Amino acid sequence: MPINVAASVITTFSLYCGIASIFAAIRSDYEMASYWILAAIISDMLDGTIARLTKSVSDFGKELDGLADMVSFGVAPAVLIYTAYLIESAVTGSDVAPMGSMVAIVFVICTALRLARYNIYQAERQDLFVGLPSPAAAGTIASFTLFVQYFDLHVAYWVLGPLTVALALLMVSTVRYPKRTMRIFVLSPRYAVRFLVLCGVGIAVFHYARQYHSAIVLLPLGMAYVLFGVVNGVYVFLRRKRLGAAAEQSEETRRETLSDLK
Repeated sequence: MPINVAASVITTFSLYCGIASIFAAIRSDYEMASYWILAAIISDMLDGTIARLTKSVSDFGKELDGLADMVSFGVAPAVLIYTAYLIESAVTGSDVAPMGSMVAIVFVICTALRLARYNIYQAERQDLFVGLPSPAAAGTIASFTLFVQYFDLHVAYWVLGPLTVALALLMVSTVRYPKRTMRIFVLSPRYAVRFLVLCGVGIAVFHYARQYHSAIVLLPLGMAYVLFGVVNGVYVFLRRKRLGAAAEQSEETRRETLSDLK
């Protein structure tokens, strides 16, 4: 089977970004470690796009992409989490490093399970993701780290831990996230005005981020995507429950009517 060299090169660069993030975290350069994870996300988006545009998706590319994702979106964020707990221990004097190691291990394991499940059962699915995509989970951790660094906060113990565990569980959950919705939104003429309005808002947000710091914008964007799946899942569940109750009530009414007719 032919190998898409261009897409594989970009995937390899995504792998390099993950390794660079690990090295930066070990040096306690958390800001650079976070930016390397975000760079890996961009590379991960590009390699898939190039493979689809050239219509040369191969098993080699899929395997390489999965291995790169495991490093860039599993191991690299875990190292960032663990080193953040180490610095928290040094600053506060509390021994929270063991908890950091447990949180990091849970995140890596859930990332591996998420990627394995996706490659086996969901790779061909084009409408949605089942479970939070690993790049989104890693990007949320990276943007949170940038946010904390910008405001000089020390919240690893009581915020980063629960956030990381929640993201890990969402990756292996059945919560659904959109996959092709944005592509349809962009290409459909019906949504042209709304898309242009969003572009205008995006330009204003970019201008604000450029004047101050990207950390102020990245974390809300990441959390918005994470919470979208959760809120949408709750809405769908309640809607199905309401429709089910309405159907049962309608069926009961029909039976009562038939009984009266008899």
